[in-house]
Amino acid sequence: MVTVRNMTSGDAEDAARVSAASFEDAWDRHEKDYYPRKALEFDRSRMTPESYRKRIQEPNGFAFVVEDAEIVGQASGEVLRGNDVEGGLGLLSLICIHPAHQRRGLGEALLQHVVEHCRQEKCHKITLYCLPVLAPALRLYLKAGFVPEAYLRKEWWGVDFLKMSKWLEAVYP
Repeated sequence: MVTVRNMTSGDAEDAARVSAASFEDAWDRHEKDYYPRKALEFDRSRMTPESYRKRIQEPNGFAFVVEDAEIVGQASGEVLRGNDVEGGLGLLSLICIHPAHQRRGLGEALLQHVVEHCRQEKCHKITLYCLPVLAPALRLYLKAGFVPEAYLRKEWWGVDFLKMSKWLEAVYP
């Protein structure tokens, strides 16, 4: 049975393993002629068990895993609040499903869990950044109601990114 739940400290090793496999696969299939290998290595250096343990300790951070007999996906980010106690902007930093478990609706379930979490946190919007060459990810985001909000030319490592957002119910007068 597939379950989406909060990530625990004990999940950090598996989350790092899934992230590494997912990012390597995406680079091989979609990014290698677009995103520099050194950029991938930098990204992967930030996906350590320690970074996931730290994320789940942050007061405004969130981290979820997808389990299907084992951990096969994860999503993490934070709610940017400023000085406010409620509301804010949901920033989805990372979402991935292990390549062996993709195309089964697990990414949709995980993304929907993130959206519901941000609704509960009274976020007015969720934002993420995506390479324009990641067609499967773009389809997932568009299907979930995210729209391209900005095209960021040569934003990071000399490559273009898309800023995509989904507006949630209005929480401010």
